[in-house]
Amino acid sequence: MARIILAFSSDMAASKIRSMLEGTGHHVSHTVCHSGAELLRTVHSYDDPLIIMGFKLPDMTVNHIYENLHTGCKLISIVKAEHVEDITHEEILAMPLPISRQRLVSSINMLFGSISEHKKDITRTPEEEKLINQAKLFLMERYHMTEQQAHRFIQKRSMDVGAKSVDTARSILNIDEQ
Repeated sequence: MARIILAFSSDMAASKIRSMLEGTGHHVSHTVCHSGAELLRTVHSYDDPLIIMGFKLPDMTVNHIYENLHTGCKLISIVKAEHVEDITHEEILAMPLPISRQRLVSSINMLFGSISEHKKDITRTPEEEKLINQAKLFLMERYHMTEQQAHRFIQKRSMDVGAKSVDTARSILNIDEQ
């Protein structure tokens, strides 16, 4: 399993996240990165790590860090609700506070699964892709979401209920048919 690297300005925040992950079978690095520069140096010594961080460190925001990561890194940003929309890359999983242990662990498991899931995306049928795109379009028209917001909504709903994106898309479209 990939290594988890914590990056927070506050040791207290990092300690809370570390204690949430204790006993889950995930390997959390003992070192906490306190700056973006330190995080980027640390990341390069690991193969495809998962980074869990806040919205910003003293020298960089989560968006800037993501832009400087090598391919294969996964990123979860635990943020205040008002910062969710400030995350500009849809590959960053934004988790608004407050956060529960179960939700965090589920998200991590989803991301670790999405490494292999990313390979499954290639085998998604054109019908499944069409269904997901229809669900995004429905959300965009009905709730005035951007494409990125609709994508995140489907991704988060799938993660919350433990379903595949295509199944979540089906359930979204069934709501409209009732």
